Amino acid sequence: MGKSTELILKAMGGSFVYRAYPQSLYRESEVQDLFEEAHREVKRIEEKFTEFHDSVITRINTDAGIKSSSLDDELLYLLQCSRSYYEKSEGLFDPTYASYLSRWREGKIGFFEKHKLRALVNFKKVKIDEEKKTIFLPYKDQRIGLGGIGKGYAVDRAFEFLRGKGLVNFSVNGSGDMRVHSTEDAPRPWKIGIRNPFSKDADRSAGLVQIQNGSVSTSGSYIQNKGKSSDHHIIHHYEDEERHPVSCTVVGDSCMDTDVWATIAMTQDIGKAMKLLNSEGIYAILIDKQGMSHLSKKAMENFGR
Repeated sequence: MGKSTELILKAMGGSFVYRAYPQSLYRESEVQDLFEEAHREVKRIEEKFTEFHDSVITRINTDAGIKSSSLDDELLYLLQCSRSYYEKSEGLFDPTYASYLSRWREGKIGFFEKHKLRALVNFKKVKIDEEKKTIFLPYKDQRIGLGGIGKGYAVDRAFEFLRGKGLVNFSVNGSGDMRVHSTEDAPRPWKIGIRNPFSKDADRSAGLVQIQNGSVSTSGSYIQNKGKSSDHHIIHHYEDEERHPVSCTVVGDSCMDTDVWATIAMTQDIGKAMKLLNSEGIYAILIDKQGMSHLSKKAMENFGR
């Protein structure tokens, strides 16, 4: 397919890698310009929904327990998606986990405060009025965050921008959340490595998946590790972690979907995770603490293709 054009830019605490093979519509310099435009959309999403400085999210959290906050169409859509994932996962995916996570990041949570904050993790209690486009967090210390859904959404938005411009045979990789495009006559599928969760080398792979079009996301216990055996962006279901996966890779149509389901699978033991993934028809590969791989039914159907 010839030499690819690549651009690496920072966002959302990591790197976004844009890659495309030679185009019939664009010169290489024009492809680079399109990559930069797509990344501006990623940065817009990051700035709009961040939890770390003034944003629509921090304003909602400031109003917690006091008054309702207004929503625009984009945030309402993301909250509707979050509600759907919350219900499908029976509460395992919960945007109000930010109530706990914000304090956990500071490393100053005592025993009693831990239980107090975890009691605030309940998206069911959040009141969203879709007609008035408002949201109300009923408890003063309750918080919401889009960390579990935002990066996948950003990858999808960048991808859709590039596809809308007529780009073909390209990929967008947001720190492990990847979406790819191939034309029907592309000579080979994309080969995407699954990071080895037992290696400190981020380039070491435990295997790979091959797809023509779609998304691949991997969630693992190596992400945001703070030196403790099970500290990462999924914490609250890890008191008994022996049967929990150390890595989960999900393949699907959109990056928001694969990102969320990879996160959900990491919150429970492998048996329960597989039951849920199979009930939803999810293509997933889980790796346990012994290094064994566990494939969902859909993944087994595609094994070797």
